[in-house]
Amino acid sequence: MSQDTVSLLIHVPDLTPQAAPDVPPAVRFLDPGLAPADPPGRWFRPPDLPLDEASARALTAQFTQLARESRSVADVSAYAPSLQDAYGSTSFAIKDGLEAALEGRQDQEIRKRALARAQAELCLAWALEEVSRELDGLTAKLDGQWADFEKTLGLDEEDPLGGEEAALSGAKPDLVPAGPGLPLAVFVDAALTVLPPQCGLHASDEALASSWEEFGVAFAPADAALTAALGLAGAYRAARAPGWRLCLSRRSDPARPWLDAERTVLVPVRG
Repeated sequence: MSQDTVSLLIHVPDLTPQAAPDVPPAVRFLDPGLAPADPPGRWFRPPDLPLDEASARALTAQFTQLARESRSVADVSAYAPSLQDAYGSTSFAIKDGLEAALEGRQDQEIRKRALARAQAELCLAWALEEVSRELDGLTAKLDGQWADFEKTLGLDEEDPLGGEEAALSGAKPDLVPAGPGLPLAVFVDAALTVLPPQCGLHASDEALASSWEEFGVAFAPADAALTAALGLAGAYRAARAPGWRLCLSRRSDPARPWLDAERTVLVPVRG
């Protein structure tokens, strides 16, 4: 695999270093238009995002509030009304669509709408990731408080427990539900819609790598020259695949020709 096929790696499916602290420094995280400042030098913002920073931040704040209120709902369809409001149902979109039809610019309009929806989906993913971290913090706090509670009751793991004590020691309540998340296929689709062709993907998520293999992505040991050029250390597996296959689809979509381009993907070798 030629190192000329990719000049920059973008991590998927996590959007922030807090969610994926082990990602190598040379790999960038995808900025969906929010202009995060910390940590510096870790972000890549695609050049053609249709929503400006203020609009993207407002949309993300709306998604975050919805996620907090619906944290037991994992179905992304709960957020569909806000996704539609991002662009497609506005008077500006209707006007643009009519003008495009009259001027023969339908392909441009389709691409513009796809970019707007992809950016909105990435803002949603950012919000869900933030809420997931909040829930993880609540889980850690609950675990600590329960451990203190057991110590107060004198429940020592080394001492034999009576019937009531044994029941109590295993009775920690599960008060923190799992947060909702964007499906992997939706995330990768959105990322590939906004990323320029010179961007490859870096994925340390084993579930995503396994899903790619199930859909016919063939990995092989990465060439040392490629990993060195991309600033990576250690062993990696690499593959080249069309975007639609990386989106966990069996076939190309004529309405989304930008997903026909092949992308380089690298996955670290575990162990």
